[in-house]
Amino acid sequence: MNSALASRVKQAADHYGYSGPLEPGMVKLIEEEGFSAEEYKDDVGVSTQGVGQTGENAGKNFFTETYPKYVKRAQSKVKTFAQHPEGVQSAIISAVYRGDLGPKTVKLLDNKEYEAAAEEYLNHDEYKKRKKKNPKDGVVKRMEANAALIAEGGSNEHKPIAPPLAGESIPR
Repeated sequence: MNSALASRVKQAADHYGYSGPLEPGMVKLIEEEGFSAEEYKDDVGVSTQGVGQTGENAGKNFFTETYPKYVKRAQSKVKTFAQHPEGVQSAIISAVYRGDLGPKTVKLLDNKEYEAAAEEYLNHDEYKKRKKKNPKDGVVKRMEANAALIAEGGSNEHKPIAPPLAGESIPR
């Protein structure tokens, strides 16, 4: 984990009083969403705080309330979730957190058709509009990173794609 990311993870953990183990999906979401203790408007005007938390998740502990809820949603959506490599699992959690994991992608993931799932994941209206407007848009980069992790899943069936962060402690 680079020092900038370690600093964001520490800020979030300190803010929420969390000292438990880090999961790769937690770190990925903090990297993608950033962390802000103060409320702000995101790029489409939605009130956001914490680790990209909006609506029902605003003000909740990211580590103990929000993140576990999205892991359960990912497991519920993708029936074969536990059978996927760690990197694919993190990409699925990220996509569920953002709300852009469609039913066709889910079906392909359940069938472990990784390259087709990655392609279908990017067959998304918001992705296409944002990419056309600004190829360096944060959502575009995030979705492309998720698609890359998904596509690599088939060639990394028995080893984690992401560095083994499970159980790693909060940087102090």
